[in-house]
Amino acid sequence: MSRPVHICTIQPPAVGDDVSHEQMEDTALRLLEEAGACDADLVCLPEYLNVMGCADDAWRSPGPAEQSPLFDKVAALARLHTMHVILPVLDEREDGNFNTSLVIDRSGQVVGRYDKTHLTAVEREDQGVQVGATYPVFDLDFGRIGIMTCYDGHFPEVARLLSLAEAEIILFPSLQRRITAEQLELQIRCRAIDNCVWIVRSSYGHADDVAWVPGLTAGKSCIVDFEATVLADAGPRVGFASHTVDLDRPRTKERSFGGTIGDARDFLHADRRPSTYGGLTDGA
Repeated sequence: MSRPVHICTIQPPAVGDDVSHEQMEDTALRLLEEAGACDADLVCLPEYLNVMGCADDAWRSPGPAEQSPLFDKVAALARLHTMHVILPVLDEREDGNFNTSLVIDRSGQVVGRYDKTHLTAVEREDQGVQVGATYPVFDLDFGRIGIMTCYDGHFPEVARLLSLAEAEIILFPSLQRRITAEQLELQIRCRAIDNCVWIVRSSYGHADDVAWVPGLTAGKSCIVDFEATVLADAGPRVGFASHTVDLDRPRTKERSFGGTIGDARDFLHADRRPSTYGGLTDGA
């Protein structure tokens, strides 16, 4: 058996002195169209795509995500190229603004959303973003996916919960300007191997004629397999990373370094000891 899935992760330019929100968004859409032209099945865009580089009033009142021109353009490209797209946006609702990722299917319809559960201090205190509370998984036509957003990646419990819910791919839209590429790669690879999942990260990069220096966004939009192998990596530059994975690829390993041979994730799930993990929530 084989379940090939062509995955792309989009890395538009980071907004700054020389890059406006409009330029960033236009580039993101162009790259999304290129990914679709390459017959992508699943494409991930980076965090806060609809408001990065916008004025404060756009952050205070971004409007409902599904009523925005950006959503219409992304949904149209999803339909045109029959691909699934993860669109991370600031979404205005009756009960506040949420850092949400929309799951758009091949027909351009929203089939799910994930609200970021671990907000940064800036999001909570300065931007008034509301916190999410659940970890949904989504059954697409090729398999099951989950989503964690940026700061969520610092909490191993998020990826573990998604893995326990049988997510095969975790999408990881991000911003993260104050962490190095090396730290990001370690984080992604650890989450992948600890949970036997593919992880797809998307963030922002820089044009080729911009000298990268410490302090700039690290980029690191990449695709990592369940053995922590980096399959594709956009590095610090604008563009996209692309790879076709086989979700039926055997996850074969030796159990507990000397036991039977079988599926690595089955072993991980079976050998867990939840009764000893009370310290994770006691006193929370």
